Amino acid sequence: MTEVITDYGDLEKQRKAWERLEINLKQTINLSWDKFQNIDSAKIPQSLDLVHILHRDIYEYPYLPVKSTGENKRVKRPSLHLNNGRDTVSIFYGGVNKKAEKTDDGENKEVAVLKVNKSIPRFVNVILDYLFGKLSLHNGFLYDVSTSQFKRLSELDITHEYKLGKRSDFSSSEVVEIIRFINQELSIKPLKTLKTAVIACKDFQMDLHDKKILKDKTIDDAECYFKVFDCSFDDVIKKSILNANYLDMVIEDGDSLHNAQLQPIYQMLVACREITKTRFFVSKSGTRTGKGLRHKVISSIFDTKHVNLDELSNKATAAMAWAGFDGGEMLLVTESGEIGKSLERYLKILATESTYRGRGIGQNYADINLTGVLSIDSNEKVLFSSEMNSRAVNIAFKNRPKGETDSERESIFAPYWEAFTEQGVSETSREATELAGVAALYSSFIYWRQNKYKFNFKQVEMDNFSSEHFDFDDVQIYIIEEHIKGNKTIIKTDEVQKLLKETYYGAGSPKRRKEALDIIGYFETTRKLPTFDGERRTFRVIAIGNPRRASKAVTVFLETMYEPP
Repeated sequence: MTEVITDYGDLEKQRKAWERLEINLKQTINLSWDKFQNIDSAKIPQSLDLVHILHRDIYEYPYLPVKSTGENKRVKRPSLHLNNGRDTVSIFYGGVNKKAEKTDDGENKEVAVLKVNKSIPRFVNVILDYLFGKLSLHNGFLYDVSTSQFKRLSELDITHEYKLGKRSDFSSSEVVEIIRFINQELSIKPLKTLKTAVIACKDFQMDLHDKKILKDKTIDDAECYFKVFDCSFDDVIKKSILNANYLDMVIEDGDSLHNAQLQPIYQMLVACREITKTRFFVSKSGTRTGKGLRHKVISSIFDTKHVNLDELSNKATAAMAWAGFDGGEMLLVTESGEIGKSLERYLKILATESTYRGRGIGQNYADINLTGVLSIDSNEKVLFSSEMNSRAVNIAFKNRPKGETDSERESIFAPYWEAFTEQGVSETSREATELAGVAALYSSFIYWRQNKYKFNFKQVEMDNFSSEHFDFDDVQIYIIEEHIKGNKTIIKTDEVQKLLKETYYGAGSPKRRKEALDIIGYFETTRKLPTFDGERRTFRVIAIGNPRRASKAVTVFLETMYEPP
């Protein structure tokens, strides 16, 4: 028995949907594809010719009307279903063949026979999703706008979601070029307005482009936002006050607090392409000082990718490891041990590049989206070259409070863990809530506004001396003691040369000596200095290269010297 559809409003909505798709499809097929500079351009209209839209109508669906014979051929099952978040249509992919059949009275009669193509070229799926409104083109990039929160599709995303394997007619980059060509010729109006820099919540929005907090603003079905979160303005305000108290408790100094307060809004502006990334963040202290909880809170509102530096340095896993960062908005390095100049090659790419080449399992190499902001959480030494150091935004945390317990319930951090996190169904540890993350972002936005929308990050010198594995060596002690006496340029006398050789010997001694001096803010160079006879001569010396670091080394040294037993 045929089901009678009485919801004529729904039918009208469906009719407009498939009519729009039919018009767009017909215009696309009739484009001058000879202008599209690709050797396989002729395949595009040929493949689209086999697309037939099945009308959702009790008199036609699931039938395919054949104009030449006046028949309605029943489609046993559709070849493809399209869903743009508002409407759905079904597609038959194939053709109609004609053959002669004899009637009962012996006459020949021409009838239509459906020819089903079981395999739809994958690039056709992308084109149809664009023509139906699931995909939108903005500034040359493809976006999935089928939900309230859009998703920007990288080449790797397109390859994965549309299964564009090595045998596909067109690569992901070529498919994007096809869509750009169609858009250039037809200027198809998108179904939704893209709000590329708006964070939308239940009853308010943060417009990062216009730098405004929009209160009493709800989600509009005709708009598609960069981020959508299920939280209210009142709850965000309450949680942001708690977040401010937490930062005051765990951050070491005013300059570090300044940098920490600006980090969430900086990352969000980079993520939504309002600014380009030029900086990366380094948080450092001993264990159990609150860094981990803060990173959990911030990462809860970003697409966070965890970085394993060992995988990047392994040729067998590097390509897939890089591919794993695709689309990441926050690239988080944790528990990495000592971070020195040997890892800078990889860190520099993560910190400064916006694209890189990578590939998934069984897939071709493709450009991956590497626009995420690098954030490093370390308990060990962090030493970079001057180039990397100029890009680093340091955040120093207070050392573990005296008497702090390993028990989560008795810890001074316990109230904040309870307020900012919840136990997930599939996770063994507690994860930060989106509400906590939005509250941190809101606080960061307000602080950014107080700073006249500028990122005037402060220079913070890290404490690389508090590690359990660190002790000042004899050369470092000698230099610091001379520094305390007021002698900040040390001539490399025979006595000093002997001390250097005794302290740094064996293979790699020049490198180890250079690193040891760098840790306390000194380096070897030549200087013209006055002699007893009034002349100036050139000497090899050990001099201050980083006054802040040298001062930090002196402070820590004095603290260890006078630390009570």
